[in-house]
Amino acid sequence: MAAFTLSVLLLASWFGLSPGTTAAAWAETPRPACGGRISSTDDVVALITESADCPGSVNGYWRNQLGTAWTEPHYVPYRNGEIPKIACADGVTDPQVFADNALYCTLDDTIAYSTDFMSRLADDGGPSYPAFVVMHELGHRGDRIAGVLGAVSRAEENQADCLAGNQARFAVDAGRLTQDEAVNGTTLFYSLGDTRGGWLDQGGTAPDAHGTPAQRAQSFSLGYQQSIATCRTIGQSRDGNVPLI
Repeated sequence: MAAFTLSVLLLASWFGLSPGTTAAAWAETPRPACGGRISSTDDVVALITESADCPGSVNGYWRNQLGTAWTEPHYVPYRNGEIPKIACADGVTDPQVFADNALYCTLDDTIAYSTDFMSRLADDGGPSYPAFVVMHELGHRGDRIAGVLGAVSRAEENQADCLAGNQARFAVDAGRLTQDEAVNGTTLFYSLGDTRGGWLDQGGTAPDAHGTPAQRAQSFSLGYQQSIATCRTIGQSRDGNVPLI
């Protein structure tokens, strides 16, 4: 399990989520045309899968940042109770490891997510919530491709939160999301902060540390308001603190 922990970048969830009712909408579906304003989970699938030429798309954002080094991600949706078919799941026998979560696997360059988790997020906060979760995982992928991973676990997670905010701003500027939805993203990341166990006392070097609620909300907000350079600065924090830039 040690190798598993090192090779998976998880967005931990503390919601205690139950399976949603619209998970089928999260199947990996080709979207050849550019989408518009996000109003459903289908629109989110479009946002994360459409080409870099589409305004506000995540592929467009990352192509602007990384050029041809960025390739379209491979997504692996799965249901709670299933073990996703990714390299990071090799040897894992307990599906609860993956329940109600999303992750970027560095071993085979895949982004996997529980469709039940995504559906529940959409029920709780609208379709922008699952969009922000995927943007966080894409932040991890962008960091790996660019060779600028965070200095410690918590700094890397805060850096990915910040990059989610920066991608959200890109989508807002293109009219895909509203500014109010982006502001609500801080509420989502606040709710996903480390609030249990001994993680708050273990600092930024804890293996699964993602940051306190305030750190995560602030990171997303700084990414939305400022540039990707801000996110890179956050990633260099060695104690998990988010600098006021």
